[in-house]
Amino acid sequence: MADAGMGLEALAEDGDPSGLFTYLDENSGFVSPFAPGVWAVHTGDMPLFTDGVADYNEGLEALSEDGNPATLATSLQSKTTVISSGVFNTPSGASGPGPLMPGSTYEFIIEAEKGQYLSFATMLVHTNDLFLAPSDDGLTLWNGASPVSGDITSNLYLWDAGTEMNEYPGAGIHQPARLNGGVDETMNIQMVNDGFVYPLISDIIKVTITPM
Repeated sequence: MADAGMGLEALAEDGDPSGLFTYLDENSGFVSPFAPGVWAVHTGDMPLFTDGVADYNEGLEALSEDGNPATLATSLQSKTTVISSGVFNTPSGASGPGPLMPGSTYEFIIEAEKGQYLSFATMLVHTNDLFLAPSDDGLTLWNGASPVSGDITSNLYLWDAGTEMNEYPGAGIHQPARLNGGVDETMNIQMVNDGFVYPLISDIIKVTITPM
């Protein structure tokens, strides 16, 4: 095929990589689906995890390492502070459960009263044990007398479950798209800070609340 005109000619003829670098920089990088996850409406502290504390061993490890929300969803049903909970696992319009690919959406409906919070967690698939969730306070669902509405993406963070050693994002041999069963670790849960570079959350997902 003929040269695509993206800078390869300048590199091959003149040794100038700048044009091709610019093109590749704008059209490559870390891309990952999100896995099925869990949600919970609750009072008090978030029932999924606590920042700076080790995993509760109630299913978050399976969610954050393997994208499997089943055990965590079951454990939420027995917590006294949880008003309601469930799993989101089927992209809108899909015939069955599956990961959230670019351009797709998960949707779930909740009922909540003043003084109650929303928490949820979903694995960033091409990682070892990272998951997306709000802070460990959960999301406030009311602004005074009005329910929260609109884009809440800025209230979400990328968390490290501390249960499996992190590898280069999107290329680690023990991440789910390749082999599983990486090196175990016993670190406390924290916002990811492993020296690797991740995209801004707002560049990889958008989360909204729509009052009904």
